[in-house]
Amino acid sequence: MSKKQKEQPKEKFFVDKGKMVYDWPSALHTYKKAKKINKKNKKDPLAYSEQYRYDWLSKRVQKAMPLFDVDIQVQGIENWLDKGVVLMPNHESNFDVIALLAINDFQRQQPLAFIAKKELWNDKKASRFLNLIDSVPLDRNSPRSALQAFKESKDLIVDFKRSMVLFPTGTRSYSNEIGEIQPASMKLAKMANAPIIPVTFIDSYKVFAPNRKHGRVTVKVIFGKPIQGNKLLASSTTDLANLVQKEIEKNRDEYMDKELTPLKELRMTPKQKAKFEKKQAKKTNKKSKGFKDLFKVID
Repeated sequence: MSKKQKEQPKEKFFVDKGKMVYDWPSALHTYKKAKKINKKNKKDPLAYSEQYRYDWLSKRVQKAMPLFDVDIQVQGIENWLDKGVVLMPNHESNFDVIALLAINDFQRQQPLAFIAKKELWNDKKASRFLNLIDSVPLDRNSPRSALQAFKESKDLIVDFKRSMVLFPTGTRSYSNEIGEIQPASMKLAKMANAPIIPVTFIDSYKVFAPNRKHGRVTVKVIFGKPIQGNKLLASSTTDLANLVQKEIEKNRDEYMDKELTPLKELRMTPKQKAKFEKKQAKKTNKKSKGFKDLFKVID
């Protein structure tokens, strides 16, 4: 980690206060319900099924998104294969996790699971939500812990077809700079023989920036081409790390200034999409009528 990264101030959790005035009962209900689920499942692991917990958290994330004043745009969602995979994103902020949960559509991809630093389990608020889904703790200072975390994650990928998220830089960048991908992080994909999906976040660091002011933020998420098959098995961890690094950086440079598909549009059913496109076509037709048309005189 560079000296510059160490000196970065902590993130500031941001929500639109105006919207929160109306939505605080829902936020409080979410917090209490998560506590209730954890408490009951601790006594009886079958009290709330895994499917219920995943579905419930997904819906709560979708409902909370407007509070962050964020527009998520997505590219390459077809690269997120519907099977056990390892998602390897650059890490700009804590919003990265929220964005992935918002994008995850169980009709198209396998549910997410995370490898997360063990310190998060010491935070009652964070652990309350981490325990709702498959999350594996990792002690970043212990090679033994990393091996154990990879073994648990391998089982989740192979046996339960999870989309396992591993941030291969190991720390947040608080910018659009891509940290150095650690070769050791490639061992999980090789152990599980699972495709690596490089993921690029652009501007997610702005969501919880300490100096953020009111106003919408656009976060772009690009899913790169999968690394799998012979390339995955035959390449060394160093070569794989270089491949992931190049793909993430290439997509950052290519899509930084481009408009991508809005998340709302991405999650539409075919019927909703047809209705949306019809509405957009009407708007386009109205705009195409020039200003001079208002002053045309009929002969």
